[in-house]
Amino acid sequence: MINILLKILVYRLDGGKKGMEGIRRDNKGFSLVELIVVVLIMAIVAVALAPQVVKWVENSRISSDLEIRTNIEKACQFAIGNEDVFSEVESGDHQIYITKDSSGTHVQAIPDESGIFWDRVAQVYGVNDWEEFKNSIELKSTPDNAPQIELRVYVYIDGHTFSTLSGFSSRELSGS
Repeated sequence: MINILLKILVYRLDGGKKGMEGIRRDNKGFSLVELIVVVLIMAIVAVALAPQVVKWVENSRISSDLEIRTNIEKACQFAIGNEDVFSEVESGDHQIYITKDSSGTHVQAIPDESGIFWDRVAQVYGVNDWEEFKNSIELKSTPDNAPQIELRVYVYIDGHTFSTLSGFSSRELSGS
């Protein structure tokens, strides 16, 4: 198809002097001009799509971080359904603080990492214990004009949860 279109183009550029008779139908290969035109078209398409592909990749990373935030918050909510765990939470607010900077992702529990609440959160999240939980979390998005990405999940004394994710601009997730 492209071969025929290119030959018609050559015919027009030639001024029709050779006529369609000048085009051989038994040509088995591509000419250099045909190959250059195809490569040029592919380059134009690649240049046109590159910014959109970069946006799709970053949006998928942000979506992944938002999903991690939601899953951790739900794991906290589910964990406090256990009476022993809830009594531990009643003794004071708990917080999971996750950051990502140039050296990687870091997970910290506040007030500390001991106690049945944190192990129960890890089990609900799908891992065996708190250490495995810390190693399984990896934020994927990259910070915009900030030194790090921060994800916080708060569990209050009354059992309510609240979470934040910051470190990238408030751009809309689009183009997905």
